[in-house]
Amino acid sequence: MEHSKLVASAVIFAGALAAHAYAANTKPGSAHEMRMMDTNTDGKISPDEHAAGAAKMFETMDADKNGTVTAAEMTAARERVTGQKATAGAMSSAEKIKVIDGDGDGALTAAEHAAGSRTMFERMDVDRDGFVTAAELSAGHTKMLGKQ
Repeated sequence: MEHSKLVASAVIFAGALAAHAYAANTKPGSAHEMRMMDTNTDGKISPDEHAAGAAKMFETMDADKNGTVTAAEMTAARERVTGQKATAGAMSSAEKIKVIDGDGDGALTAAEHAAGSRTMFERMDVDRDGFVTAAELSAGHTKMLGKQ
């Protein structure tokens, strides 16, 4: 069960990153996405840069600004950012939320989303140097989304 929570957390954040990347007509893990998250342009993403990206996505999804994201808000944000609905067979927003919804209320809090982001970062940082490179970002998205 714990493994599935980690994977789903990663998928949620990967989906959020993918939404930004698709909005710019690029693939997740692309050079564009790296530039978007690598705010100090040092060629790698720090935990703080990654957390800031996750916080920005949470703010985008929280349409009513009440501090929680519902499945409807998550789905609407995806469509607003990407202009596309989820593909057939993709994990629904409700399923994504359910996996990391610590209090089981059906909504995702900023803290729950941040925890998922930290998990994603830790899993992508395969060399454990405290940073995520473009190669790790791309490989992490591929692995987390099951596209190996």
